[in-house]
Amino acid sequence: MHTIRTAFSTPIFIRDIEDSDGVNDRLTHIILDMEANTPGMKRSNIGSWDSKKDLLEWPFEEIRTLKKWIASGVKEVTLKATKNKFNPHTQDMLAHAWANVSRADSYRKIHNHEACTWSGVYYVKSDLVKDKSVSSGNIEFLDPRMLCISAELPNSSFGSRVRVVPRAGRLVIFPNWLLHYVNPVEDDSLRICIAFNVKLDTKTVRRRAGTMQPMFRQANEEMYTGLQQGEPLAGLQEPVPTVSAGETENASLPGSPD
Repeated sequence: MHTIRTAFSTPIFIRDIEDSDGVNDRLTHIILDMEANTPGMKRSNIGSWDSKKDLLEWPFEEIRTLKKWIASGVKEVTLKATKNKFNPHTQDMLAHAWANVSRADSYRKIHNHEACTWSGVYYVKSDLVKDKSVSSGNIEFLDPRMLCISAELPNSSFGSRVRVVPRAGRLVIFPNWLLHYVNPVEDDSLRICIAFNVKLDTKTVRRRAGTMQPMFRQANEEMYTGLQQGEPLAGLQEPVPTVSAGETENASLPGSPD
């Protein structure tokens, strides 16, 4: 008797939020106004505008709604990753976020995120031209098992990539250490998103919180009061199943042509 186990899977949470058009339209206006009036920050972005990491403190109702969506996703992916052994509360979430506006020829270099529990992105607007390349503006995650590319095993998941197409209303959450990049945005396209990092509060996290603040500062902001584990929030679809590196029909080796 023998078994074959799949080891070292990496969760990537993807959820498309229903009825988010109104929130997205308002966030688009807010972010473009901020872009027009404040200098951009330099991170892994090339040719695009990044805001400061204070977006979750902006005084708009749409930001509070976004925080609820993020907290819901963080809760669900944490339960998945820990096999329901760790059920985080929103008051234990420290977070910060920043907006990104990408236009023609802008992209993001390969990078991961600073020390935290989860990182993610919410797509506010995605008017992407796909005439030249279907990968325009896509986010791509690299297999974290970096040496497995040398295996040269055809049709396996070793060394594969996971591509996620940006769509308005799509929330993506992944481990902070997972390397990823964004393909160049093509001409006449506009891609607006909000990136974020979340730390789950433990005995040691507060000493290393940096620019992160509690996601919900007041008791009346708590979103899970009265909700049972697994109970969906109004306006949210069931999440797209969590995927692991290699579990995609579009997977290919890093550096290979699209």
